[in-house]
Amino acid sequence: MTQPGNFIVAMLLSQTFRLPETLFGVIVSLPYWCNVVQLFVVPFLTRRWSQKAISLTISWLHLLVWIALAFALPHIPLDDVGRAGRWLFLFFALSALFHSVVGVAWTSWVQEWVPDRLRGKYFGRRNRLLQISTVIFLLGAGEALTQLNIITPVLGFQVVIGVSVLLRMFSILAQYRILATSTSRTHEAGLDFREQIKLILKNRPLLWLYAFGAAFGFLTNVFGPFFNVFLYDSIGMSIAQVSMLTVIFNVTGAMALPAWGQFTDRYGNRPSMNVALVAWMLPGFLWALLTPENSWMIKFVYASGGIFSAGYLLGSFNLLLKLVPPEAKTAAISINVAVTSLAAAVAPILGGLILDHLWDRGVARLDGYHAMAIAHHILVLFSGIVLLKVAEPKSSPLSQVVGAMRSYRQVFALLGMSFMLNYVFTKQRRE
Repeated sequence: MTQPGNFIVAMLLSQTFRLPETLFGVIVSLPYWCNVVQLFVVPFLTRRWSQKAISLTISWLHLLVWIALAFALPHIPLDDVGRAGRWLFLFFALSALFHSVVGVAWTSWVQEWVPDRLRGKYFGRRNRLLQISTVIFLLGAGEALTQLNIITPVLGFQVVIGVSVLLRMFSILAQYRILATSTSRTHEAGLDFREQIKLILKNRPLLWLYAFGAAFGFLTNVFGPFFNVFLYDSIGMSIAQVSMLTVIFNVTGAMALPAWGQFTDRYGNRPSMNVALVAWMLPGFLWALLTPENSWMIKFVYASGGIFSAGYLLGSFNLLLKLVPPEAKTAAISINVAVTSLAAAVAPILGGLILDHLWDRGVARLDGYHAMAIAHHILVLFSGIVLLKVAEPKSSPLSQVVGAMRSYRQVFALLGMSFMLNYVFTKQRRE
């Protein structure tokens, strides 16, 4: 709900309030720009509060924004686009800023209570539960919007936001019970911010990770946001069909995450990420063959994408936590978020200009989208070259990881639940 690009908020902005595409694009980009702004906010907060205090306090402020939005929706005029746009921009700008700060503080706080040796397994299992809850949310929210918006245009949105607020309130209260397990906690407030920056600049693996994050964020988002448009525009899929593809993506990713957690613990994050990135992108070239007549095969692309993207995302999160210096962990994470988000914010503008240029030259839309698919997956694969520059302590050679992935070959025949057989490769070695 916090990302304006998701299908629920997109429906609210573009269909219910009929915002023009320019304003809609600006609101969608707000999370990326706020991820840059937090770079100047987080150091100020870190000097005064712990990461736990920052995360919990800002979480309550973030929740208040959504409570205000739920109550304000019936009073925002449907027939005054200018006034509605200003109010919605304000709500989502505040939400994006608070959410960005919480994200950085949370990522830093995690290191105080999740031991490094268990981090991969823990987040593999935790993220599986998170993705399962996302699937339940997608199904429940879609049904609520379908049934309740018949009564009034915004009632369904109010109910979905209200339920989300109650669940989020419970999750914040539960976080108060999380206690640090580390015996030696580092107080970053005692180290000057300039000294933290100097410490980060000396960490070459971390700098290469920043470069990779920026490259991946930019290359992924040049054309990435337009694939849903491809499905709607040229393939003729409905919102329900696209939503089901999202469900497939989340289910396969949720099932694969625990296995990826053990895999990254054994072989390291960087080698696992490179293998997962290649395996994620290769089936994606089927987009270049997609037509309304063979649209069934896109389910395979989403299913395999869910599995391999889960390994990539888990590895990238753990690698960041592994490389950040303890004395400047919050500053290091904050810089990472700012660098990757700035690249991701600029990229869709370039992609839109390229596609508009193709349409202006009379290129058929289906042919243009096919060319976009080929370019997208080649560009994202190139980002893996930068990842090879990142030196990770105690990781396995890439060739060893590829060998360990042999038992994952059945993923490419994924049509149902057969991927469960691939848990075999995570079996622990006997002492």
